[in-house]
Amino acid sequence: MKCPKCSMVLKKQVYEGVEIDKCEKCKGTWLDAGELTKIINSYDEKFDHQLVQETLVTHFAGVPQDEQRSVENCPICLKAMRANNYDYQSGVIVDTCVNGHGVWLDEKELEKVQIYREHWIKEADKHRTEWLAYAETAKESHANMSRENEKRKMRPIQYLLSSWFKKMMGV
Repeated sequence: MKCPKCSMVLKKQVYEGVEIDKCEKCKGTWLDAGELTKIINSYDEKFDHQLVQETLVTHFAGVPQDEQRSVENCPICLKAMRANNYDYQSGVIVDTCVNGHGVWLDEKELEKVQIYREHWIKEADKHRTEWLAYAETAKESHANMSRENEKRKMRPIQYLLSSWFKKMMGV
């Protein structure tokens, strides 16, 4: 299999227990379908502090124009791949085969995807209770608004009686 960037033959390597295809020249990585999921669910690799900082401060939404114009072909089906911003706003642009064969990651992008993912998993764990409480509050607020809307659909006398009855009952 040849590198989509520089046409060198990709070399097989084992990374976090997954056999990947790596280009020795441009340092890009080809991952077959499903391999990225296996890698990001593993926490074996440790990352350079500077790369972590760089990854977490350079997030943005969308795909830059130069990445949209760049055309890399899938090494399996040879069709043009689509540039995607991993997780929509990570700032890590990965090229995805339109036929689902896999993804191409330029140099350091595999590590950046892992850093980004691990960071947000930790954040979710740290704030889980707070976010669940917020969701419960929103759910209750929605239920209250729905009940209020139903009351307003009543004729005026029914609404007044319903409101008066609730006040009397302490509800």
